[in-house]
Amino acid sequence: MAGWQSYVDNLMCDGCCQEAAIVGYCNGKYVWATMAGCVFQSITPVEIDVIVGKDGEGFFTNGLTLGAKKCSVIRDSLYVDGDCTMDIWTKSQGGEPTYNVAVGRAGRALVIVMGKEGVHGGTLNKKAYELALYLRRYPNITIWSVSSLFFIGPILFAA
Repeated sequence: MAGWQSYVDNLMCDGCCQEAAIVGYCNGKYVWATMAGCVFQSITPVEIDVIVGKDGEGFFTNGLTLGAKKCSVIRDSLYVDGDCTMDIWTKSQGGEPTYNVAVGRAGRALVIVMGKEGVHGGTLNKKAYELALYLRRYPNITIWSVSSLFFIGPILFAA
């Protein structure tokens, strides 16, 4: 799924995110695109099921994990029409900083972004929402790679 990497690169380009991922949640429950060596690279099918599951009380009480990193759910509107986002906060382990995380739900994929230290969750929510909205508007998006060019739906990218 190399063509999905251009979406991750686009999410990262303004410098406010330290990680971004496109993750399948329907038939292909795995990480479609992210950066090498990051936490999101280790997201498991079980973690994906928890995010998209409808047991909100469970993860509000117990939290969830992303790539084995413990997190708290701040707001879950993943199944609210017109929103389709979730706001998460990483838990500090050993005194490390905590980070805001946002998840946007598209037709077959989740858009997940983790901000750098001090980046407001609203900024991340907007990024995840906008890309998820784009992917919902173009549900049958096809990605072709020809030489160093990618054609993604109606948009052409140079690699």
